[in-house]
Amino acid sequence: MAEAYVCKVTSVGQITLPKEIRDELNIRGEDFIILEKIGETYFIKKVGGEKSILNKIRAKVKKSGITREKLARILEETSEDMWRKMHESLR
Repeated sequence: MAEAYVCKVTSVGQITLPKEIRDELNIRGEDFIILEKIGETYFIKKVGGEKSILNKIRAKVKKSGITREKLARILEETSEDMWRKMHESLR
């Protein structure tokens, strides 16, 4: 049976993950998560060993002065390309 949780979205777009989900995924403060969109559904998973890499990337991006909008566009395009290539190789 599927489980469902209701999360409130704050005025700045933040959500609080229910304790049950944080415990199951072992998510603690300062951890990163990935939201992956497949079709019209979003999936959440915890970032594993990539955390230190992400921290380094975050610091370099912050120093570079790149806008959030441009970075979001680059990440979205790259994610879509990688997802497409991964699923094409499974065919």
